[in-house]
Amino acid sequence: MKKTLLIASLMLTAGVQAQVVDSGFEAWTGGEPDGWVGSKTHTSNLVYSQVTEDVHGGTSAVGLATTGADHRRFTTQPVTVEANVEYTVTFWVRGGGQVRVGLFDERPSGSGYAPYSGWTTATATWAQVSQTVTAVQSSTAAEFIFSVQSATEPNIIVIDDVNISSTGGLQELSIYDIQFTSAPDGASTHAEEIVSTSGIVTATYVTLDDAGEPEYRYTYIQDGTGAWNGIVVFDYADNNNTSNIGDAVTVVATVAEFNGLTELTGIQSFTVTATGQTVPAPVVTETGDVASEPFESVLVRVEEAACTLVPSGATFGKWNVSDGTGDAIIGKVLYTVTPAPVLGQVFDITGVVSFAFSEYNIQPRFAADVETTVGVNEIGVLNTVNVFPNPATDNITLTLGAAAGQRVEYTLTDALGRSVIAGVVRDERIALNVQSLNNGVYHLTLRTAEFVRTLQVQVVR
Repeated sequence: MKKTLLIASLMLTAGVQAQVVDSGFEAWTGGEPDGWVGSKTHTSNLVYSQVTEDVHGGTSAVGLATTGADHRRFTTQPVTVEANVEYTVTFWVRGGGQVRVGLFDERPSGSGYAPYSGWTTATATWAQVSQTVTAVQSSTAAEFIFSVQSATEPNIIVIDDVNISSTGGLQELSIYDIQFTSAPDGASTHAEEIVSTSGIVTATYVTLDDAGEPEYRYTYIQDGTGAWNGIVVFDYADNNNTSNIGDAVTVVATVAEFNGLTELTGIQSFTVTATGQTVPAPVVTETGDVASEPFESVLVRVEEAACTLVPSGATFGKWNVSDGTGDAIIGKVLYTVTPAPVLGQVFDITGVVSFAFSEYNIQPRFAADVETTVGVNEIGVLNTVNVFPNPATDNITLTLGAAAGQRVEYTLTDALGRSVIAGVVRDERIALNVQSLNNGVYHLTLRTAEFVRTLQVQVVR
């Protein structure tokens, strides 16, 4: 006779597979299979019953019937799972409808649920299915889930011989480890693997659907400066895995290749571990080198680059610049330059490198990322302005030089383009208190009636 066993706690040892559930649905009490019908089982539009004909093994199996269009959950009683451990759920299924596997482990995101596996469509004959799910939080109240849909009488889902075992620890990889590849197509060597990685948010944005509602969320993260150190996290906006530039995050997700883009998707866990962190400095590169796999999703900067193609309807609002080494395309996903650039205008541009439709774009994040490069005559008296110390800890001293006595407006903006300090000065010097500011790079913009100049300053502690 088959056995039904749910292990309430387990110790994991290296290289040893630990069994969590071994159930053949042989024992039933009060019309319910022993070890099942946990607290996350749906109590409406789901009927579970003991099946004794055409079972896979032993004398009985469980039949699951649904009503309505939504999926229904059928779960184990609480078991213990360990954080960052992958579990394999193997079972036999027949009948009609679809089934997939999930896990409730009390994780802080996703209302405590892991993302589901893909759907399996049942057929009239028994088939063995094996799916994996990763726990991202240790829990003694975890429940493994069979999610079923379209299982209407008489073609219900029938499940038998369930085995759930831990299959190993979660891979903790750097972004560089995920991204670096010598493959001609740029595919990650870790594609289709579930990994844990950490980084600092360098950019984030949400796209809207046709009705103007939030649809997808893109979060760019880096764990260092330079090639291969950036990756984009793709998520659904309604998952509310929100973050800001400068947040430190840890992500558990699947490495995926989407039309040539390496991304993290199927988010298991998205955790903000710290805020106000220093954003990795953009890597300065030539415009002709931007369109390359190493800079995918990396924060870069091009300098002294002249506009060679202006934005238009034909370019979908994008425009080109070149420093003489070849064109780089400037996108408008995060920020649209106003007024529009003109041919020959020279810029220093910072942004994350996106990849879509077989094209690399630099995506400026806000106004401070697009600086117009001007000569000494064009900045006039502001050419003699000096800012020190830089980096600064407590105060930034601004000396006006030849601009002393004139009305000079100053604005200090943060990495999000927000004004954090602003005012007017006429004296030869002024001290700006930055003790309350977070670590990071800021832009100090100075304006007179005739001239404008922007300087980059850094706050560190």
